[in-house]
This record gives sequence, C-alpha cells and structure tokens, in this order.
Amino acid sequence: MEGKTHAIGGICLGIATQSYYITQSMDAPETIVYYGACLLGSLLPDICHPGSWTGRRARVLSKGISRFFGHRTITHSILFILLIYWLTSTFSFQYDELVQTGLLVGIVSHLLLDAMTVRGIQLFYPITIRVRFPMYMKTASKAEGIVSSILVLSALFLIYKQLFA
Repeated sequence: MEGKTHAIGGICLGIATQSYYITQSMDAPETIVYYGACLLGSLLPDICHPGSWTGRRARVLSKGISRFFGHRTITHSILFILLIYWLTSTFSFQYDELVQTGLLVGIVSHLLLDAMTVRGIQLFYPITIRVRFPMYMKTASKAEGIVSSILVLSALFLIYKQLFA
C-alpha cells in the first residue's frame, strides 16, 4: 500500500478505536497527540523501506534495517508490535498512554493493509511464512484507490456518529 492509504487507514482505525474503546473524552491537546501518534504509527513500519515517507526521514536507520532484515519482515510483525509496546511502556509523561495507544493502533492498521497486498507480510517473523488476505491487490492499483475511498467514507461515518449520536 502507498503511504497515503496507510495514513488514511491509521486515522480511520484511530477513530474507530476512540469510538469503541477509549472511554474517557479527550480535550484538544489529547486529541492532537492521539491522532498524531496514530498517523506516525501508520507510517512507521515502512522504516524498512528507504524510499518510503518514513525511510526518507530516517535514511540511515532505514537503510540499516533494510539491509539487515529486508522489507516487510521484522517491522511488519508481531515482534515489532511488542517492541514498540515495550519501548513506549518506558515513557513517563503527560500523554504517554495516548502516544502508546495511537502508535500501536497505527501500526496494526499498517499491517492489516499490507496483508491485503500481493506480497503480504511476515507477521510471525523470524518465521518466514507470509500472511495475506485471501482477496489481495497490487500496491498503487485501482483496487487500492477503492480501499482508500472506503476508509475515508468509514472515517467520515464514524466522525458523524461520534458527533451526532
């Protein structure tokens, strides 16, 4: 999937998570932190690809991860989710739980979307089994455009539901 689809997916899953699982209301700074973390998390797994949005901003780290692990391996796995959970558990500041939740929600959205592609992901890395949905698509295809549109419409529906329910 392309970066824009991942960004939309991260925000959409963030809205769904807030709608159904985050029980306390968030003020403006909390909302910005949470959705910022969702957005960052949705792009973070592609740090293994030097040409990605994240890879271009952390080029040295991206090239190292790419050379050592390859694309869609460790950063597209349960191991990565656990690593980010552990790292963010060491945070101690005002919005630490919102950052942790947002990052994890964004990462999960990324993995779900990449599991919908022809190549799939190595969800159980270091085990080399590739995981993908039975119905899959090529990156940057018309089908991806349809998925992006569905995600935007879903996000708008969830926002409408939050505001007027």
